[in-house]
Amino acid sequence: MKKKYLKLISTDSVGWLGSPEQFIELYGNYFKDGTFDGVEMIAFKPLKKLKNFISILNQHHIPTISFHSKTGGENRLSPKYGIIMTIVNYFIFGVENLILNFKDKEFLSHTPYLENKKVKNFIVFHKPKVLWIENHLYGQKGIEDAKNQIIDYLKKGINAHGMLDLYHLLAKVPTKELVKTWPKIVAEISNYLRWFSGIHLPIGSRKNDSLPIEQITDEMLELFAEKIVPYLDRVVIENQQKNLGLFFSTNKMIKEQKKRNEVNFLRLKKAGIL
Repeated sequence: MKKKYLKLISTDSVGWLGSPEQFIELYGNYFKDGTFDGVEMIAFKPLKKLKNFISILNQHHIPTISFHSKTGGENRLSPKYGIIMTIVNYFIFGVENLILNFKDKEFLSHTPYLENKKVKNFIVFHKPKVLWIENHLYGQKGIEDAKNQIIDYLKKGINAHGMLDLYHLLAKVPTKELVKTWPKIVAEISNYLRWFSGIHLPIGSRKNDSLPIEQITDEMLELFAEKIVPYLDRVVIENQQKNLGLFFSTNKMIKEQKKRNEVNFLRLKKAGIL
C-alpha cells in the first residue's frame, strides 16, 4: 500500500513582489483537483504582506503548511550565487520571527542558518511543531552537514526532519551523466531516506537552482516515483523563474509559466509523483 504523503507547491514561482492573486491564477485549479495539498510559503517580508498572502490563500481553501525561512551560508556559495542569496535573504524572515507569529505552522531553513548557536537556542526553547532542515552545499557535503544538524536537533528534543533538495545534491553532475547514471543516483537517494523524509523537486526555468526537467525522461521520473516517493512524508515542487522572475512576475511571465506548468505537472502526475 502506497504511503500517504503531502504534495506541496512553493510560492517561489511568483517572486518576492508576487501577489496571492497571481499564485491562485497559476495553481488554483491544481488545488481544486487535488494535485496539491498545500503550500510551502517563502517567508518574504513585510509581515503584513505575508499575513495577507496567507489569508487570501485560505479564502480559496489553499492551506499554508510550512514556511521557508532564511538560508544562511551565502559565503559558502559561488560569488555570483552568494550575492543573489544575500539579497534574497535580506527580504526573508528568519525562523525566530516566524515561530513568534505563526506557532501552528512548520518551518524550514538551510543547514548554515540552523547551525547558528543563538538560532538553535531559540528553537530549542520554543519547540516548533516541525523543523525541516535542508541540505545547503552541493553534493555529499551538503547531505552530511544537514544530517549532522538533524541528529543534533533530535537530541535536543526537536521534531526535526530532513528536506533533501535534489538540485543541491546534483548541481555538479552534468546533464548527460545525470541521465546516464539515474538508477545509481536514485539508489543513492534511497540511502538518505532515514534522515530525509521530504524532497524539494525544483523544476523551474531558473537553471542555476532547478533540475533540467526537459532532459529528465518519463522513465526517470517513474523510477523516482517507484523507489523514493513511497517512503516520503512530502514532496515539495519548487518552481523558481528565470531572470527577474526571482523578484516579480508580469502577466506575460505568468502566461508562459502556466503553459510550462501544464506540461511538467502532467508528466509528474503520469509518473506517480503528483
